[in-house]
Amino acid sequence: MKALVITEPGSIEVREVEVPTIGPDDVLVQSYAVGISEGDVELYQGRRPEGYYRYPVIPGHEWSGVVVEVGERVRGIAAGNKVVAEGMLYCGVCPSCREGASNLCEAGYDEIGFTHPGGMAEYVAVPARLIHVLPDDAVLEEAALLEPTASVAHGFLKAHPRPGGVIAVVGMGTSGLLALQLARLYSPSALVVVGLRADRLEFARQFGATHTINLGREDAEERMRAISAGRGADLVFEGDGHTQALIEALHLARRGGSIIVQGLAGAGALLGVESDLFALNQLSVHGIFGANSVAWTYSVQLFRSGLLNLAPLIAQRLSLDEYQDALDILEQRQAQAPPGTRVLFVHAQ
Repeated sequence: MKALVITEPGSIEVREVEVPTIGPDDVLVQSYAVGISEGDVELYQGRRPEGYYRYPVIPGHEWSGVVVEVGERVRGIAAGNKVVAEGMLYCGVCPSCREGASNLCEAGYDEIGFTHPGGMAEYVAVPARLIHVLPDDAVLEEAALLEPTASVAHGFLKAHPRPGGVIAVVGMGTSGLLALQLARLYSPSALVVVGLRADRLEFARQFGATHTINLGREDAEERMRAISAGRGADLVFEGDGHTQALIEALHLARRGGSIIVQGLAGAGALLGVESDLFALNQLSVHGIFGANSVAWTYSVQLFRSGLLNLAPLIAQRLSLDEYQDALDILEQRQAQAPPGTRVLFVHAQ
């Protein structure tokens, strides 16, 4: 089969590899659509933290496809089903897994697309326990974005927003736009988006933002106090992955408020903020790494119910041979790419 392989940092090639074989508890999926994110750029550039990659590897952790074969012990999944798959290859028996934190499996980090072959191949072998079956009429291109959706949903499920609160979103990448959609389900009194680019802020209004704050033109804390009757945000979602964005998020939250930290700033990035801020303001900070099975199930249910608007997040559709072009697009995203959008690879069927 045809697959894209990152052989080492800075080196990619499309090559013929063997179709994976499956065991009695596995499923073979024909990959259809694959999203590419900053994590893929880090993998290509060799910037992933030690222990969170394995070369050579077939990338593709945001993907969807159609089942072509199931193992003899698999039940509830059949050839022809449209599916998505969880990324974390968890053991299911360690203390973290038993507590429901399958994304923090103590058997060691192993994730599809980073240490295990991912969706940038014609076929992917996956343990059946990771599979989520979609409706027959599901749009697979949109379903490929359920992986970042699950990661964002994981944060909201941990933070437990209350209806009627003020929710702020810092950062207008794909995660930020997904956070707006999920936040809207909690019926906030105000849904505020914070960023630098006017076009992204305007784009955010399509996803439910009631207010926007342009960091280049306004004092964010002063504007937030005006929006929230002087209190600050009950919940702030930070998905930008920059230390300054996190500092902004910490100062936008009210006393007793919560912050979801989903963005990764990269190895060596240090946070310069006054230590007493956390205790004096009694802040609850929820760091998020990937998504557990509960968040995946929740996200798939939202997708099945038509409560997610994922189509506008797809900016471009490329073929496997154009992977380098996609990397170039992501590297130039801040200045040139459309706001908050994913580049999607669609396999020829």
